Amino acid sequence: MQHITIIDYLLLPVYLYIFYILVKKRAINYTDDELRKIFFTAFFLRMFGSFAYSMMVQYYYGYGDSFMYYTGSNFLRGQLLQDAGNIKYFFESAEDVRSWYDFEVGDVNYSGYYAASSNLFVMKISALVSFLAFNKFLIISIIFGFFSFAGQWRLFLVFNDINKGKYQKLMAWAVLYTPSIWFWGSGLMKEAICLGGLGFIVHFLYKFFVKKKFSLRDLFALIFLIYIVGTIKSYIIIILAVSLSTIVFYTFIAPFKNIVIKSFVILIFIFSSTAIAYVLNFAEQLQILAEESKAQVDTFQKNYQATEEEGKGTLSVSEIDGSLEGMILHSPVAIFNCLFRPFIWESRKIVILFTSLESMLLLLSTLYLLFKMRFFGFFAAIFGNRYLLFSFTLSMLFALIIGFTTYNFGTMVRYKIMLMPFYYFMLVQLYTKYIESRKALI
Repeated sequence: MQHITIIDYLLLPVYLYIFYILVKKRAINYTDDELRKIFFTAFFLRMFGSFAYSMMVQYYYGYGDSFMYYTGSNFLRGQLLQDAGNIKYFFESAEDVRSWYDFEVGDVNYSGYYAASSNLFVMKISALVSFLAFNKFLIISIIFGFFSFAGQWRLFLVFNDINKGKYQKLMAWAVLYTPSIWFWGSGLMKEAICLGGLGFIVHFLYKFFVKKKFSLRDLFALIFLIYIVGTIKSYIIIILAVSLSTIVFYTFIAPFKNIVIKSFVILIFIFSSTAIAYVLNFAEQLQILAEESKAQVDTFQKNYQATEEEGKGTLSVSEIDGSLEGMILHSPVAIFNCLFRPFIWESRKIVILFTSLESMLLLLSTLYLLFKMRFFGFFAAIFGNRYLLFSFTLSMLFALIIGFTTYNFGTMVRYKIMLMPFYYFMLVQLYTKYIESRKALI
């Protein structure tokens, strides 16, 4: 189905120019020429990513979650224009909206998507954005991409500040210029909202608790963004909360020198984290993510009858075991799969080939630092710095969950862009520490 029309292409340069003016106006605040250049480069890459992803799903695949969200938003928009009273359905449960859709349309190909609250929430956001975009798919996509860019830029500024502006270009290449991030995190997708939202959330938290700058406006924005991201993918907020607790834990345990006291505190922390995980029903979150991942593979097979072809790009995933014992037993393989696969020889498509090259670079960068800093020095640096510990914990938890629940490489690369900025930041700061330690010896 053709979702991108000639009107999309005619409107595209107008909206790009509007966004460019906004970025240019913001860039005036940056006195550092290099930082300003990074700002513009990141913007252009994200806009290109929105456009390129839209072209791919329209002309290469011919299907995608983006089209499902767009179709859903069309229905919501149409019903709202028909009767303003239908705004009430924006606040109804997913099952109620599904029943409403079945009554009004009854298309079995889309009915099931309305029953998932996370899918419906993206449809609602898309429907609201459509009033600013003349309901054009391509324009909605670049608006999503612009939000993603804005959140990621705030995240980059946090990382750059923590690293004291050192190796700024390297940080930009890692956090902003990585192709997977600006490509898969830029379209009409959950990932664009969550990536941008997570960036803003970390920015506000850093502003409140590190920079000691507080405002009610920022607080309301923080709460609103937590609600949005939590509604779309609740496990992201759970992982963020657990990772933030490591900073509190680090701050609490740092003054203690006695190994017995430290061990006792560590046991309390582990017990508390386990209890929180069970209270938040973490196993259920794993199962939901697994079903969502499998649904994407099923969608591909249904649309293309290409089970054999897709199988070439799939991972062998055992039945999900959400127990603590199951996670511990299989965690090394799950984390490795998420971070460093697919390998080059596993690539069967051009998209997967680019992903495999990124994964290889990530693996080589990690091995380089492990070798240069020595194995124990690598982890000593991580556990000796609260920001590195936070990024490491967040990256490992994301990798663990995604590695457990992902059924194919295409889905995995989309999911893991949430952890990539944090993992890359960790590597860049470790590299900074290594170089500075070498200079200190000279």
